[in-house]
Amino acid sequence: MQDTIFYVGGGKGGVGKSIISTVLTQYLIDNCGNSKTVHLIETDESNPDVGRIYDGKIPITPVILDEREVGWITLFEVLEKNDNTLFVVNSAARSNRGIEKNGENFCSALREQDRYKLVTLWPINRQVDSANLLLDYLRYVNYGPVFVVRNLYWGEGKDFVVYDAMINKPKYQSLAQTRINAVLDFPALNDLVTLQFYSYAKTIPEASAQLDVFRRQLFLSWKNAAYEMLNEIFSDAVGSNLNGDDLS
Repeated sequence: MQDTIFYVGGGKGGVGKSIISTVLTQYLIDNCGNSKTVHLIETDESNPDVGRIYDGKIPITPVILDEREVGWITLFEVLEKNDNTLFVVNSAARSNRGIEKNGENFCSALREQDRYKLVTLWPINRQVDSANLLLDYLRYVNYGPVFVVRNLYWGEGKDFVVYDAMINKPKYQSLAQTRINAVLDFPALNDLVTLQFYSYAKTIPEASAQLDVFRRQLFLSWKNAAYEMLNEIFSDAVGSNLNGDDLS
């Protein structure tokens, strides 16, 4: 498996970036941890939830990816210093300004180096700015597959009508069809379980061990459904379907 950068975007708060980054990080550890290093790039300066969860467990680099070039240079230095690594980039809200300023150069550098794949997961809610921020991202990041992730915490797939209407406008269709690989659904977790999961600030295995029996079953069923979604991404973008097997 080629070393890969998994960028979890969204451009705003409230779409599920942190929880998807947490699940993705654990998924990579569970399925690739014997053959690859999983390295978290935590860019959320104000509320680094994922960094707190994995502090001391995997390599973590805090980087601010705003309009200034410094953070992007630091990110690329980290990439160049680490071989045999899978990176999860947990993006911060309002990251669109940094993407607009530096996204094109970042993609050009990745192409020139030809060492890492870039795979984008873009969680959305049902608001119009989710679609607008995605379209902005697609304009400035023209490298690697993009997977739109409907966060079903906000409703069923059929409820994302604003996104569907925006993305299917004639002026956006070509961009969307060229750059978006698939639209996938991230399962909702029962609110009572979610509250405990977040309050523990633990990894998925650690949180599972602290839940009572019934909540644990709900939690593990949710995790398995989320892993199934990630299996689709791996099958499509990475060319492998993990199915619980270690990748080398």
